[in-house]
Amino acid sequence: MFYFDEIKSKAGNKKILKSSVFKEFEGKFKHLFTTKESFIKTKEENLINIANSNREAIFDYLEIKNNDLFEIKQTHTANIAICGKTPDIKDETDGVILHNSCSATVLNFADCTPVILYDPKNNIAAGLHAGWRGTAGQICRHGVKMMKENFNTKPDKIIAAIGPCIAKEDFETGEEVYEMLRKTVKSNEQEFFTYKNGKFYPDLAKINACQLEEEGVETIDICKFKTTVNNEFFFSYRKENKTTSRISMVIKLI
Repeated sequence: MFYFDEIKSKAGNKKILKSSVFKEFEGKFKHLFTTKESFIKTKEENLINIANSNREAIFDYLEIKNNDLFEIKQTHTANIAICGKTPDIKDETDGVILHNSCSATVLNFADCTPVILYDPKNNIAAGLHAGWRGTAGQICRHGVKMMKENFNTKPDKIIAAIGPCIAKEDFETGEEVYEMLRKTVKSNEQEFFTYKNGKFYPDLAKINACQLEEEGVETIDICKFKTTVNNEFFFSYRKENKTTSRISMVIKLI
């Protein structure tokens, strides 16, 4: 279950979001999702100083040092990077797998689907950015397979959390996108799509969860909050006229 928490900053307490499925592993793995109070990513000039202050507070809270941080340039692909010991910025990458202690990463969202995968036995974590293109490219399947092939992760031992993303009823698409997404899951498509007035409405959170389940993942926490419905807490690209502000998923191995 997802729940709100708070961190202290110079400007007072700021709301963050967490998943309870990771609580018992907090000695080895830390995570959070920012909100409109604690955002750390924006291009709005009047908000940049606030974002920088929030970033400092969150990095202090998670004890992240800049030389432990791996960042990516997200481009709506299904590409996933396995991060080594040297901090780096990966181009055209929408997923990160961490396997060294103290390593951390940040991914940014404003309607796309945030996915965390954690293998507690081997202390391996993945952060995935699953927009509709990444979902169509089956980035979740790739993440599970890469953890299995490179770190001997057993899929049924992976703990997964799917963060706040666009609501099904607000994600209107045409037949071309529907066909690409439909092919990624074997289950009954009626669970994942609504058809109305010539348009399709995919449920990206459930499609990504189904991909994980079909790869053998058994524990999946799907966030009940949606960026469009719960817009007071989260940024939405569609609802807020292509906002440049983002919510961020921050993960760190201890």
